[in-house]
Amino acid sequence: MTTYANSSNIRAIMSHKKRGETLNILTATTHERYESNLCKTGHNFYALNIPGQKTWDTDYAPIPHNYQVIDNIPDYLDFDIVLSHTSCKRLQILHNVVARIKTNTLDGVAIPIIRHTHVLPDVRMNVEEQISAFHDIRVDVDSFISKNNAKTWTRSKKSAEIIEHGIDTEFWNPQDIRGERLNACLSVVNDWPNRDWCCGFNLWRETTQGLPVQVFGKSPGFSLPAQSTDHLRHIYSTHSIFYNTSLHSPVPTVLMEAMACGCAIVSTANCMIPEIIEHNYNGLLSNDPKELRTYLEELLANPEKARELGDNARKTIVEKFNLDRFVKTWNNVLFTAIENKKNGAN
Repeated sequence: MTTYANSSNIRAIMSHKKRGETLNILTATTHERYESNLCKTGHNFYALNIPGQKTWDTDYAPIPHNYQVIDNIPDYLDFDIVLSHTSCKRLQILHNVVARIKTNTLDGVAIPIIRHTHVLPDVRMNVEEQISAFHDIRVDVDSFISKNNAKTWTRSKKSAEIIEHGIDTEFWNPQDIRGERLNACLSVVNDWPNRDWCCGFNLWRETTQGLPVQVFGKSPGFSLPAQSTDHLRHIYSTHSIFYNTSLHSPVPTVLMEAMACGCAIVSTANCMIPEIIEHNYNGLLSNDPKELRTYLEELLANPEKARELGDNARKTIVEKFNLDRFVKTWNNVLFTAIENKKNGAN
């Protein structure tokens, strides 16, 4: 049985660690590939296994060596940060953990809580109620993956940190594979048919009819996931076009991985995507089904243009969304949160 933290089984002492030292971070599993990149900060992550909530799926990424999934919080650990990637039950439980250990901390000051928000409000439900509930949960630091995301949730009512995605361009890179890339439209989406509302499954069906396509992702009865991240890198590197039909996702990680591997991108122009892709330079953008179909046909007929767009796509990721920038930004946010908490700024 999972035991949540209480004053007898957890120690959380106000951190006196300095920048550059290794932190112990309490979290809950949310986005495997994103959290794999986050582990490149070098800190120790402990993901509390919460019944009924998401657990790490190794089909998406192997568990990093400095990431442990725990059923109980070890009594020998001092935690420096609580990090939640959602504002749902996982955050509420982590928030309760901190509340219960407050009396064990120096001067009664708990460790800081960071909420890093990846998603947008679910448009299938009342958006204003979701935003109101978001503000009802107090945290020490709010961070978001894009300005678009932050503006949606905060309504400019409070300051927020922006931590844009980082891609490991040493791993995600065009492989030295002989021959031309497969002249087909590649898409990588999990549970796609059931997530039409946010991932555009019906849009994909409408715009690709009769075209050569390849689909990967864990969608039982429809498509299979890549066998590993190495296999997925090979898939990106052997396809000329990556087609993204997301409707309500800030930015799919697979889109940026495909860019890093030199795929020519055809994509919807929603949320953060226009902040990453410049039309006709490193990809082709539209929200019009007829235009999307035309772009796919154009690149299938013109491999040279596809190569040019793919080269520019990789250049964009290397220059603007590399892992070094991501790690430095995250470390600054983590240590600033600790420093502000010690100084009573929160």
